[in-house]
Amino acid sequence: MITNKIRLCIVDDHEVVRHGLKLSLELEPDMLVVAEAGAGADAIALAKAKQPDIVLLDVRLADIDGPEVCQQILTSCPNTSVIMLTSYLNDGLVFRSLMSGAKGYVIKDVELAELKKMIRAVAKGRSVLDPRVAERVISKFKSDPSGGKGGFKLGAAGGLLSDLDLKILGFISEGLTNKEIGQRVNLSPHTVKDHVRRIMEYLDVSTRAAIGAEATKQGLL
Repeated sequence: MITNKIRLCIVDDHEVVRHGLKLSLELEPDMLVVAEAGAGADAIALAKAKQPDIVLLDVRLADIDGPEVCQQILTSCPNTSVIMLTSYLNDGLVFRSLMSGAKGYVIKDVELAELKKMIRAVAKGRSVLDPRVAERVISKFKSDPSGGKGGFKLGAAGGLLSDLDLKILGFISEGLTNKEIGQRVNLSPHTVKDHVRRIMEYLDVSTRAAIGAEATKQGLL
């Protein structure tokens, strides 16, 4: 009897995907699904409460994007590993995911047997990357380690702006308040304030009024 099972949390905004993965993974004697979530905020809260060994995390979620969810989970759950399980074969998403601390990036049509092998590998401390993206990612990193036009922005000091940050940046430039922005992106004003602070740090400005001008100068607007 296996006593030390790999404790999993599945995060995907499609209930059918979550249910299917749970049924398949729990057929394995060494795996146990301890939590499921359909949104980023729920995933962060559940990971903190359950402290799973591994989170299978969709890159695209309705409220918070996957790389940011990954970063927040790892901040509060340092013993948890994250595997991005996604439909998106995108260099920028891969780079952002790995920069956020993910131990793996796997395309959703992976064979179940292969996914289970990857989960076990990550549980042992290794990293995994879908072979269909490995070659192109390595090539991308070698030719353009700054990220280029891969769908993300990386600052000189290593700061990272997510897709949500860029969306909020656009609303700031339109003169919207944190409350108004929160209504647009379904976040609390306090959470929007955190994003604004990160944007200001990235742009190296000290006032909200300077955000628009500096963002335009850097080609973000």
